Amino acid sequence: MLDAARGKTLNESRELLGQFLRERRARITLGQAGLPARRSRRGGTLTQEDLAYITGYSIRTISALEQGAEHRPTPELLEAIASALQLSQDERSVLWYLANGTPPPEPHGTAEPDPALHRLVNALEPHPAYVTDGLWNFQGQNAEFARWICDFTAMPADERTILHWFFLHEHSKHVMVEWEYEATALMSLVRGWAMRSRRGHELTAVVNDICDRSPDAKRIWAGGTDLLVQGPSRPMLFREPGYTDPRQADDRHHHVRLTITTLTPVRAGESHRVLAFLLPEDYTAPTASSDACLACHAAPT
Repeated sequence: MLDAARGKTLNESRELLGQFLRERRARITLGQAGLPARRSRRGGTLTQEDLAYITGYSIRTISALEQGAEHRPTPELLEAIASALQLSQDERSVLWYLANGTPPPEPHGTAEPDPALHRLVNALEPHPAYVTDGLWNFQGQNAEFARWICDFTAMPADERTILHWFFLHEHSKHVMVEWEYEATALMSLVRGWAMRSRRGHELTAVVNDICDRSPDAKRIWAGGTDLLVQGPSRPMLFREPGYTDPRQADDRHHHVRLTITTLTPVRAGESHRVLAFLLPEDYTAPTASSDACLACHAAPT
């Protein structure tokens, strides 16, 4: 029964794939594809022969895919078709799911900043918030994030990730009350993300570089095996701006639980994420003479 159901689902996917490809092929004109017009009754849209010519694959391969006979087409073939048919990101995802039952590969390189997300982050004030791409590269922040947590714009351009801040900047230990716990959770999240993503090797390379430079990172990465998936919102304990010196006499009085909430994309291939740190509803900021961290400016002992 189970095998029969799987076979039916597979056949349905192949039929839908053929229909999807024929419809998308029929909407692309020769001019849009960069091909010359022809004098024939075949119309001005792409034929299987045209698609084969553009992609560099045989007519037999294109025909088999549209008829549902091509089993597990290669990534190269799917990407060539997606490009030739000028598919949107959502349509590209549909193509991959119907053809192979998997999401398409994630885009390479750093995602371009999204102005709308920057507006959202600024609108979240007074709550700290920032935007990151799929590899946790900084994309944007609001002023409150810079006050409460870190100013990514003051960090080297190739080190603007939360991983670099946690393990290469001593200020993270002043800001985060439960630094060891949060650092361990972060590494577990990285390990889980790297196991699931096709670009996991890139993130692992970043971790390895940080481990070479930070004994704490090396210890925590080597000492754990937990895998975390980005879960629901959860509280994190921070020190208030201007009161981030762990040695201050009334340190506990300046601990504030912010709730971290991650807004993730719903479309495959979209890598931006918004992370917001929500202040308590009844929070009133104390009057500080300066936001400067006294612990960072203290003379080494």
